[in-house]
Amino acid sequence: MRGASALIFGGLLLTAPVCAAQTIPWKDVSGWSVLIDPSTGNGCFISTMYEDGTILRLGFNFFQSQTKIYLALGNSDWKSLEVGKDYPVQIQFDRNPVWNATAQGIDFGGINFLSVSTTDTNFAEEFSRKLGMRATFNGREVAALGLKGSARAVTEMINCQESVNAAASARSTPQSPKDPFEAAPDKKSANDPFEL
Repeated sequence: MRGASALIFGGLLLTAPVCAAQTIPWKDVSGWSVLIDPSTGNGCFISTMYEDGTILRLGFNFFQSQTKIYLALGNSDWKSLEVGKDYPVQIQFDRNPVWNATAQGIDFGGINFLSVSTTDTNFAEEFSRKLGMRATFNGREVAALGLKGSARAVTEMINCQESVNAAASARSTPQSPKDPFEAAPDKKSANDPFEL
């Protein structure tokens, strides 16, 4: 077994539903939805729902001192999960070594989720390259999920994030005026105080 650098996922996602109106759709890829979540600093994420009602979400959170990748698992049947409570969980991709993590109980739009985050990029790489994922709590399996299409979904999530970051960068860069000699609109002529 190996330990992951998984950390408790912060409270900024506590009020954001998984696929609510606050999120912005980007694209659907191979059974996964790619969306943008303003509550995570315009972090892109992927999400899918399984037949048993389990929802899986993987994405970026920029409201931390370091950019983090988070994984959230939820199900409307998990009513005993307590929001804000820590849960020691193990996550395993195929037969790879187990990631030990501390998950936090959160509420996304009335559905209880376990959420973990990490700065270790190997986590997302394993997620995208493997066929399945298991999550266990106290030795009991809470989810066994297929990851079909996850490689294409993660690639599109990264494309989404690159586009969002480029757009944000373009907005924050001041534009030079086309005519550098034109007076700024907020500057008044010293000789004519009524000049618009």
